[in-house]
Amino acid sequence: MSELTRYRRMMTVFIMYFLMICFLAAAFMPRVETIALGLALGTGISWINAFYLGYKVRKMSDDAAEGNLKRVNLGFLTRAALAVLGIFISMRFPQYFNTYAVAGGLVIAQFSLLIIGIVYSRKAE
Repeated sequence: MSELTRYRRMMTVFIMYFLMICFLAAAFMPRVETIALGLALGTGISWINAFYLGYKVRKMSDDAAEGNLKRVNLGFLTRAALAVLGIFISMRFPQYFNTYAVAGGLVIAQFSLLIIGIVYSRKAE
């Protein structure tokens, strides 16, 4: 198993636990329901974007290993469009999603990968 696969698996576990906490908070604390659902929406979009970027990087590295040295698109516009879609959904349905929480949730996967990378690099030493 490569490092990228291990990082993506750990990120997925972390994100699923975070989503569970967000949904429990939305269910049992009505005062923070929109914030918790906004964080859940942003985190879900963040996870999709990180997973898609990992897929593109793996595809690019496999192509480079085979000798295909063509120019590869990493799908930035697709990932940006998903983020903008999440913001538009939160603006369209403000009774369900807090826009600021969605924007904050868009970086959860990146921070989780940073933390996972730091933890694994410390274990190697």
